[in-house]
Amino acid sequence: MVEALKRWIRRTTLLERVAAHTRAVRLRGRLPEGRVSDAPKRVIVEPTNACNLACDYCGNKAMMRPATYLSLDLYRRLIAEMVELGIPRITLHTIGEPTLHSELGEMIALAKEAGRVVNVSTNGTLLTEERARALVAAGPDMLNVSADAGDPETFAITRGGADLEVVLAGMERVRRLREEVGRVQLTPWGEVRLPTLTVTCVVTSLFTREVERRFFETFGPLVDDFYFHFPNNHAEYAHFEPFYHGGLLPKSWRDRLYRALRSPCYYPWDALFLLSDGTMSVCRFDFDARVKVGRFGPQSIRELWHSEAMASLRRAHMSFDFREWPQCDNCTATWYENRAEHVHVSERYKARNGFRPRRNAWLGENPAGIAMGTGAQREKISAV
Repeated sequence: MVEALKRWIRRTTLLERVAAHTRAVRLRGRLPEGRVSDAPKRVIVEPTNACNLACDYCGNKAMMRPATYLSLDLYRRLIAEMVELGIPRITLHTIGEPTLHSELGEMIALAKEAGRVVNVSTNGTLLTEERARALVAAGPDMLNVSADAGDPETFAITRGGADLEVVLAGMERVRRLREEVGRVQLTPWGEVRLPTLTVTCVVTSLFTREVERRFFETFGPLVDDFYFHFPNNHAEYAHFEPFYHGGLLPKSWRDRLYRALRSPCYYPWDALFLLSDGTMSVCRFDFDARVKVGRFGPQSIRELWHSEAMASLRRAHMSFDFREWPQCDNCTATWYENRAEHVHVSERYKARNGFRPRRNAWLGENPAGIAMGTGAQREKISAV
């Protein structure tokens, strides 16, 4: 009964925010920076900040930072330090479209050879035969495609005019090539060929019941699992109000309420973000490197993770005082973001449309069971 109540609270955004806010207020008296682990649980890498799309709810098109491509030498150093520190997971995607980087396949292969769990996320528009073969042969654990509708008309609206048929053709290539050349690996689903293929859907106001039905009909035969979440303002880069998730209260009222009940963003205790120019950030919406904590290369992962900049950012999120980090103050991702609710919504959509995951792609943070840390057992990273 108690566990059922806790699950209900976690997946109910307002109640979860109240609980998380209360935990943070209680904790910050003893630990002004929260509970900090010895190293991040994962590193999220931006192969490039360039993108070939201009999605309506995405802030990429408002970015002022010039397009750059991550150096392979710097990436090799990153992987070596991740192995040294016992960081098990790497994601290749932040702001731009990773398949635009000509050495993406080599990046994946280097991380897999080092025993890391590798996830890649793409918009799926550039999965030609050559690119798809290189990606699959490199052997990422997961290849995630972002798609918000299964009918061409709605897909074109949300994806800045992208062609759904091009994306579907690319995904079909990946499925075929996985069976031909995919890496065989023991996983929680048994011995399977990688990558696990997933689709992430941003649920906008255009995602009607009919659009939802077409979505599952279109992508269900191609993927192993789905994940759904709602749009936010991308740290004030995106202001497409019609696409925001609705609620019982007017948005202005909800914003004031959730701002008052805000909880710490989980990224300062979870991950570092290596941007394509070598800047180290702590935000998945950091289009212009505003949440900068240093530069990788001159500074190591350990130095960056325990830097004064990181300490200042953690104190800001624990105290909700963002005078030193104003870019975090009005980010609605930290107001509405609730992973437990996203999982619940994903399960509800899948059940309503009769979809049973072939592989539960959201099993946890370290599905390969890689030992974390180089010494004693590490404390679980948690801001609250």
